[in-house]
Amino acid sequence: MLTPRLLIAVASLAALLVACGDAAPPEGAAESDLGVADGAPDREADPEPPSRRADLGRILSAGTAGRSADRDGDGIDDVLEEELIRRYRPYYKFSSADGHDEDRRPADPVDELRHSQLKRLGAPGDGATDPIAGCGRSGDRHLDPPASLYECEKDASFAVSMAKSTLCLNIENDRYGGVSFAEARADATGLSAHVAADTVNGHPAYKIEYWQFFAFNNQDITVLGLGSYGDHEGDWTSVQVWFDRTERRLAQVLYLIHGKSITFHVPDGPKPTCRSCMVTVQGSHYAPDLGNFFDAAARPAYDDNQAAFYVDAAGYRHVAVYVERGAHEFWPGPWGHAQIDAGPLTLHLNPHNGEGTSYLVPDVKSRPFNLGEVDRPLTEDARLTLAFNGHWGCTNDHSAFEPVRKSPVGPASHCSWKWPRGGPIAACEH
Repeated sequence: MLTPRLLIAVASLAALLVACGDAAPPEGAAESDLGVADGAPDREADPEPPSRRADLGRILSAGTAGRSADRDGDGIDDVLEEELIRRYRPYYKFSSADGHDEDRRPADPVDELRHSQLKRLGAPGDGATDPIAGCGRSGDRHLDPPASLYECEKDASFAVSMAKSTLCLNIENDRYGGVSFAEARADATGLSAHVAADTVNGHPAYKIEYWQFFAFNNQDITVLGLGSYGDHEGDWTSVQVWFDRTERRLAQVLYLIHGKSITFHVPDGPKPTCRSCMVTVQGSHYAPDLGNFFDAAARPAYDDNQAAFYVDAAGYRHVAVYVERGAHEFWPGPWGHAQIDAGPLTLHLNPHNGEGTSYLVPDVKSRPFNLGEVDRPLTEDARLTLAFNGHWGCTNDHSAFEPVRKSPVGPASHCSWKWPRGGPIAACEH
């Protein structure tokens, strides 16, 4: 059943999703509403150079520099959104195990869509159907071109069905490894973002959501010789930050981890004194030793404990995420642990030690990072990503030692996606 707020979102999706054309600012929106007047300066960092907005405007194809444009209709100037996303883009610290670096690296969701078949999930744990008849090219049934997904199965799109579906993308197995680290660190492969108006600490704020895609989630856990515990096709992970428009600084970070979260309120203290360096910030509840993250009694101690930031040459903070090996969850540091009791067995999740490949997500000029909104995506790739209301993978099974393993839904089907005109969607996932 749709909630009243969701009905508002449904009304805004009367037309099929498109990714083109300028849209006027919301009726009655002033320059300050779009965030143009304040410019969202960060008091800790150097001002952006005058050419920055022009450069981003060209990337967005949003017209001349300084022109107010809100093509995604969220009440924030598109160029400012792109500027915020790039200022605070994350610093990745991948993890190793037994001397081996991460082998399930970032992947491009649209490219994986092109190498996938469309199926439907069965009842929980019962797998998926054969490829849906009439979808995909002849022979391998791959959805190439990717837009054919919405042509062959209309209810795959949020424009038709404003709810999660049982559709799933069966990703080609030999693509589970993703791209090379050299390609990922050069192209920011699989990273996209979303900006929404919000509040933090009682102040107006911009919420910046970073979404990272991987083709496969692998936990490296074996039970009685079986090595599939927790593994599934497709993986969307996220870290989210809030820019306080009153205090003009990053004020909060949200790490999404295994359907749960850790919140860190950045103390309003002296700004970092170094540049091009890593800094660790202790929170109001700092404690060096923590219990099992999956223990409900122990989990609150993870909030406001500690966070790491890379401070770039201009003084902007980039939240450092310690990427759990194989499972890709974004942890705030190498500390803490997660384990699962499965009958007589204790299963320790993969490490998040940050000892593998590390890099600041690059400030690429080849594409926008901002997806836009579900009903007004900013690019064709954003439309293909945001419109899909199903699962990014067709994993749907379980064993005697684990619950159902199921592939994830996309960004807009997660509860943390902030819909500007309502939402989240019914039965959203954490």
